[in-house]
Amino acid sequence: MKIRAFLLTCSLLICFPILGFAKDELVMQKEFMYWNSSTEIYPCSQLTHIKLGQDVPDIREEACGALNGKFSLTLSGPPGTTLTLFGNYNYDQENGFLIIRKSDDRKLWLLDLSSFPADQWLSTKANRDSGAFETFYKPSPIFEQSISSIKWGN
Repeated sequence: MKIRAFLLTCSLLICFPILGFAKDELVMQKEFMYWNSSTEIYPCSQLTHIKLGQDVPDIREEACGALNGKFSLTLSGPPGTTLTLFGNYNYDQENGFLIIRKSDDRKLWLLDLSSFPADQWLSTKANRDSGAFETFYKPSPIFEQSISSIKWGN
């Protein structure tokens, strides 16, 4: 029961930024994958907060970064904010990457980080749940589970 209350509170803070005194940042959550052969007993309930401009060469140093699972994220910041997620450590592009560029000042909410067309730019309009953005996706197998480094800017 306490875990459900905690997860509900976290979801509300992500969805309604005014409640959490939102700032420009990336917030990532790792979804535990029950079918994955893993040594972890419980999923990670922590959110990974990365401030605007804070590059992360090794995600294992962040909360839940070393656990098995699939990432989802929210991204807040001004229009033009650009973020690249790499499938390898130290910004190596060999295992795929995803570039996300915000087109408006609304918060983005991305649940599936590998659902974009390969090797081309895609513009997505704002909807009731998420702001407008552009993406470029260089695919690789299980990219959403392999995200290992994060770089802001072009």
